[in-house]
Amino acid sequence: MMQLIQQLAACKSYDFSGWFLAEASLCLEGKAHSFSLEICRKTERRAVLQVLGWDEGGRCRQSLTVLLVKPLSLSREIISAEAEGAPDGEVLWRHVFSDEEIQDYLAVSGDANEIHRGKRAVVPGLCFLERLLSSLDEDGLRWRCKFRKPVYAGEELCLVETAAGIEGYVGGRLVNTIERLPYKERVHDEINNI
Repeated sequence: MMQLIQQLAACKSYDFSGWFLAEASLCLEGKAHSFSLEICRKTERRAVLQVLGWDEGGRCRQSLTVLLVKPLSLSREIISAEAEGAPDGEVLWRHVFSDEEIQDYLAVSGDANEIHRGKRAVVPGLCFLERLLSSLDEDGLRWRCKFRKPVYAGEELCLVETAAGIEGYVGGRLVNTIERLPYKERVHDEINNI
């Protein structure tokens, strides 16, 4: 997954610093040896980017499609929300992202977004997904993750299994959801659904 992230971070066509990750679709079906990056759609406040990973035979084996949004303000006060209640379901994973862990991720990934730096940095959504994947034993996955609210360094993220997939909570507020996609659905074709 890190190779997909690095390709995405290498995009120099536009400056996406200050933009937030709203949604990511991920497909990992095997090893990839070459990658391509495409800016599929770009408006003043929304952008869809897609990285595809190809095997030596020219088959698409990995894909990462992201929806980035530019907020009206970078004020962190507008993002705070009241707790929505305790999560229901089996706890799958808990993690507190430290400033050091975020900085290590930024150094490896090439992500230069300003929102991931400084005091109480926003945890990069792809850092969260990469860390989660490294803790799971899943072969061939297809996920769609929606990032509803930011997670900040020092906050505990708790993931629970639900009938619809996985939900992530911080202090009782829903911050993200992960939907497992059916095998037949090609994640890299999901561009029109974002």
